[in-house]
Amino acid sequence: MLRITKLAKVTLLASLGALLSLPAIAADRISDFSLVDAEGRFFQLSRHSNQDAIVLLSYDMDSRDARRAADDMEDLAEDFANQAVEFLIINSTDLADKNVMLEEMEDRDLAFRVLMDDTQVVSQELGLSRAGEAVVIDPESREVVFRGALSSRQADGSRAERNEAAYVADALTAVLAGNEVPGNSIASKGEAIAYPQMAALSYAEDIAPILQERCVTCHVEGGIAPFAMSNHQMVRGWSPMIRETLVTKRMPPGQIAQEYVNDFHDVNHITIEETRKLISWIDSGSPNNGDSDPLAAYEAKPVKWLNGEPDMVIEIPAQQIPATGVQDYRNIMIPLEIDEDIWVKAIEFEAGDPTVLHHIIAFSYGPGGVNEFEILNQGIGLGAYAPGNELNLYPEGAGYPLQKGGGLMLQMHYTTSGKETVDASEIALYLWDEEPERQILGGSAADMDINIEPFSTQEMVATAKFRKDSYLTMVGPHMHYRGYDANFKLRYPDGRIEEVLNVPNYQFNWQKTYDFVEPKFLPAGTEMIFRGTFDNTEMNPFNPDASQTLTWGEQTWQEMFFGFFRYMEADSGE
Repeated sequence: MLRITKLAKVTLLASLGALLSLPAIAADRISDFSLVDAEGRFFQLSRHSNQDAIVLLSYDMDSRDARRAADDMEDLAEDFANQAVEFLIINSTDLADKNVMLEEMEDRDLAFRVLMDDTQVVSQELGLSRAGEAVVIDPESREVVFRGALSSRQADGSRAERNEAAYVADALTAVLAGNEVPGNSIASKGEAIAYPQMAALSYAEDIAPILQERCVTCHVEGGIAPFAMSNHQMVRGWSPMIRETLVTKRMPPGQIAQEYVNDFHDVNHITIEETRKLISWIDSGSPNNGDSDPLAAYEAKPVKWLNGEPDMVIEIPAQQIPATGVQDYRNIMIPLEIDEDIWVKAIEFEAGDPTVLHHIIAFSYGPGGVNEFEILNQGIGLGAYAPGNELNLYPEGAGYPLQKGGGLMLQMHYTTSGKETVDASEIALYLWDEEPERQILGGSAADMDINIEPFSTQEMVATAKFRKDSYLTMVGPHMHYRGYDANFKLRYPDGRIEEVLNVPNYQFNWQKTYDFVEPKFLPAGTEMIFRGTFDNTEMNPFNPDASQTLTWGEQTWQEMFFGFFRYMEADSGE
């Protein structure tokens, strides 16, 4: 039984028949998981393994008992303020609107970080059954060591004034002392959590279509993914990994906040309902109870040019890449040899060897040759390649000019793979038949004064101002291995601030620029605010060396801070 005071034992035994006992917890091991909080920040359990314990309180804003439990958890958090314990609220309902939850916390004057479990997958795995129920997690072993009411005040069947038995406090005291947390616990008296009831799922009708839509583009023979989803047997064999990547939000790669997925072209995402279906199917054993296998019948082949047949294909001179060693940036000049000015409406890159090619940025130069000032003011020029960012699109009626007698300057960055290789990449240009209405321009909100202390996290902000009425057509964050999250906001001349992109889980190995479906009008004087967080701690699994002070540099173990954007100037009077 729980380790509680003598007085609490007497009180508890007197009313035990009215209390509901939860199943004994034999240190239930859970999956690593990731959630986005109500402020749009990323939380991953494994990146908090330097804490002794994490307390999660299940919350439903319509539950009076959950609200009271949250108030009581404030007092508990104060009692353990000097300990390595994190107190968090997890929204266990299917509420997806972060602003609603932020308003709830502000109205109730609660300072807790709120994790948004919009799929309810994490809450269900944690074993949360009622609003106001708490779990205590050992984040290093990923074990739930306690589950139940915060105290006898929130216990099922108790009277509101009873506050003698402090269940979570006692559990935390045991954890911090290195003692085992005793067995049975008491359920919360909050309302039962309504979890979605999944009907029997069909592999052929429910699962295979999701995989075809969201995954098979990369998970195909010859694709960039490590295995092909070529049939049910392959998917079933890889299903534990598929589940893990979904629950930690590692796949699909380069996910942005759900509220922005329809604002941009070609965003990698998976819906809440699709996630629920896939995980439910995997948890049931990944069966195929039918006679057909749509994935086996699906003829998926990697497409060389995503945007269709190009007007021009530029072959980049083959580059010899050694097996090891640091590779300096290579600036390759390619004269275009065109007999008239042309206008580009899209650019696409085909990596010759994606295992070593880190990025390409395509800048332009005119008949007078390369002008460093012009290059610096091009942002990312015509466009850029990085893993996940092959195609760069411009809005309808807008183009990028290439002058007769000019050409491209390609900034190419390689990283060695342990094997000598040759990279022979290509660039496809898609052209307008005649001069478009507007010219594409580029820039960045950047800060090269980077100084990040060892074993620390640091937030940075850079800004850029639009001097003329303009249309914003693209944004894209760029940091290196310590980049953790990023977002873009606009501060309009009237003082209004609008967030236009949030990347809660920035991934250096899957970098993307985001082309707006509908360009955003920016009145003169609008300021772009690019914010990003660097995680230079040992909790960052991608960090090459947390003991190093980080400064600006071109190599991947150094850091950069660029918020790239493209825009076009508006006509007067718009």
